[in-house]
Amino acid sequence: MSPRVGKSGPLTRDRIVDAAIAVADDTGLGRMTMKRVADRLQTGPMSLYRHVADKDELLAAMVERVTVAHPYPELTDMGWRDAMHALARQDWRAFLDHPWMLTATASVSPPFGTASLAAMEWALTALDELELEPHAAARAVMTINNYIQGSARVMLGERYDEAGDDPGRSWQRRLTDTGLDAYPKLALLIAQPIPEGDRDWFAAGLDVILDGIETGARSGN
Repeated sequence: MSPRVGKSGPLTRDRIVDAAIAVADDTGLGRMTMKRVADRLQTGPMSLYRHVADKDELLAAMVERVTVAHPYPELTDMGWRDAMHALARQDWRAFLDHPWMLTATASVSPPFGTASLAAMEWALTALDELELEPHAAARAVMTINNYIQGSARVMLGERYDEAGDDPGRSWQRRLTDTGLDAYPKLALLIAQPIPEGDRDWFAAGLDVILDGIETGARSGN
C-alpha cells in the first residue's frame, strides 16, 4: 500500500509529531485533537493511526521531540551549580516556547521516553559532586523542577518578550499600577525597581534553592 499523500507530501510519524506540536503551541494542549492535527496536515484523522497508536502515544512523542530540541550541555569540567543553572535555563526556555509542556510532562503516559530518561540521568549525574544519597539527589532535582515550572507558570500569565522574560521584573510590572497605600513594604519594593544591570530573579531564586541543597549535603541530610 502506498503512503497517504497530502498536499505537502507523504505522511510520516515525524510530520505528525511536528504538526501536533504546532497545534498545541497555537491552541493549547486541551484543544490539540487528532482531527486538528490531521487538518493541519490536510489529511483525514484515521490516516494518523497508521503512524501513532493513539493520542497518548502522540503526546509522548511530542514531549520527546521538545526534550531532544532542548538538550543539556556536556558535563565535562562543569560544576554542579553551573549544571543546575544550565538545566534550569534549558527547561525554562522549553516551557516558554511550548507552554503545553507544563501539563504534558505531568500527564503523559507512558511518562518518560529515552530523551526524558537521559535528561533525568544527566541531572542526577551532575549532582555526584555533592555525594548525596540517591533519594536526596532526586528530591533536589524535583525541587528545582518544581521551581522552574512554577516560575514558568507565573511568566506565562502575561505577555513576555525574548529580552524581558524575567519573573521578577514581570511581577513588578504587574504591581506598578496597583494601589499599595495599605501595604507599605510592597509599596517600597515596587518604588525601587530592579536595576537593569542586576542579575535576574529567576537565577537568583534558583541560587537560594542550591544554597539549601549544598547546606544539606554538608550536613549529611
